[in-house]
Amino acid sequence: MALQRPTNRRWLATTLILVSNAVPVAGVAILGWRASEILVLYWIEVVVMVAAYSVAALFAKQPIVLEDREFYIVGYGRYEEINEDRWNDGSEPLDLSESVLPDIVNSRLPPIYRRNFAVVGRSLAIVLFLAMLWAYLSNVVSSPMAALGSPTVILGATALCTSQLAELRREYFAPNTYEDWSAYMTIEAAQRVVAFYIVLGVAVVPVTIIGILVLGLLLDPALDGVVIPGSVGGTAGADLSVLAAVVVFAAGKAAVDWSRRSVGIRADAGGLAGWFTPENPHLREWEQERR
Repeated sequence: MALQRPTNRRWLATTLILVSNAVPVAGVAILGWRASEILVLYWIEVVVMVAAYSVAALFAKQPIVLEDREFYIVGYGRYEEINEDRWNDGSEPLDLSESVLPDIVNSRLPPIYRRNFAVVGRSLAIVLFLAMLWAYLSNVVSSPMAALGSPTVILGATALCTSQLAELRREYFAPNTYEDWSAYMTIEAAQRVVAFYIVLGVAVVPVTIIGILVLGLLLDPALDGVVIPGSVGGTAGADLSVLAAVVVFAAGKAAVDWSRRSVGIRADAGGLAGWFTPENPHLREWEQERR
């Protein structure tokens, strides 16, 4: 019985993830929910995640190691040259005694390292992607600005913020992950998810739209005149674009949620979940030392 409980909990968590991510698709396709609100919520989730992990990166203790990496965050590359003395020295944490925050808050915060500010500022160039995504939403949906004021979006955004903070506390601060990670690794954990969503938006969404259009054209004669959404131009085509985006991003979010719920954000995962976890060069160095 003791062995069955973790398995049952895993199945329950997987079922909840699938159901929760299927609800927006069903709501748009069947219940007439506004697809613009769903897409804006996905956009808000990316913004909140990038912001949350950027703040968390300020507390990362380990120095940056760029050697032999497979994934480079925004602002860094394979031929990046960094001052080794700057990243590998024993930088002292900032003195927060004169901070505007209350003493009770300062006493509970981990140390903040000055060297991390440059990494965080540099990586925030990802806002260019967020601006591109917002431009995409503006073309696909009628008014993303109007969707921002929707009670549904406001409640959903509040839930997303709460979820991100809870995840960071559970996976990053409570187990003291910040002591084993660098600022680079912390930001990488968020930007890997962003890169995944970019692939979905640039490659998977257009392919999905084209596939449904072709399928509609093939099935239209067999259905004896029944209109297939997207098989005609005008509004149907626009509806198809939005619905396809919702379906693809809902599936992608389910994959992200599953990986983070099943293995967290630790850096030793494999398979699909391994894509969403950062590389840990410090762990690689420790393994080499043991050998």
